[in-house]
Amino acid sequence: MLKLSSRLSAVFDQVAAARKDIGPGRVIDVGSDHGLLAVSCLENGIASDVICTEIHEGPAEHSKEALKEAGFEERSQVFVTDGLKGISLKKGDIIVIAGMGGLNIIDIITRCLETESVEVLKDVRFIIQPQKSVNLVRKFFAERGFVFDDESVCTDRDFFYNIMRMSYGVSPYELGAFRECYGVLLPGKAEEGDELVKSYFAHLDEVFSIRSRSDTVVRAALEERKRHEDQ
Repeated sequence: MLKLSSRLSAVFDQVAAARKDIGPGRVIDVGSDHGLLAVSCLENGIASDVICTEIHEGPAEHSKEALKEAGFEERSQVFVTDGLKGISLKKGDIIVIAGMGGLNIIDIITRCLETESVEVLKDVRFIIQPQKSVNLVRKFFAERGFVFDDESVCTDRDFFYNIMRMSYGVSPYELGAFRECYGVLLPGKAEEGDELVKSYFAHLDEVFSIRSRSDTVVRAALEERKRHEDQ
């Protein structure tokens, strides 16, 4: 059985939770990290089949080889493409975009929303793990009418990572500065005593204290957090 890194394990856990919610179907891994997550999804029975996409041929070949060595060649496809370009979604799909910059994620999902029908998108789940620009990613998904079904945090090699599990199909809404920067569901987990989330927030406090000098959204988020803690 393949052993995943802490980051990919956290992503895998969200995929598994999404599968329980949506029923059987494919996993589509965008920027597939050598096919490791795809192999794990097949090994653990949470994907009927998998699609991996890579923008460059080299990483795509690594994914192909990993899936072949694991015996899943017939249940997998690997495409060299930009994001989801050329991939037609089906009901029951779980889309994973992990380990990628936030602006790239926004671009990929924007193009996906332009080409896929609402009927299909409502029966698809999205697992998102941005490397940066996390607040912009949260803001984008809210403005496009996505529901945050869950958020989690993990650490890997002394870095924090935020994983979001989302579904599509509500009216656009605004999060506000605090939830954009600290999370939609994570504050509730911190209040419930989740020590990892509390450590993540302490880390964000330090980062945002510097960014707040030039970023009005971050400044507003910090001010709201302080008001909440003082209550």
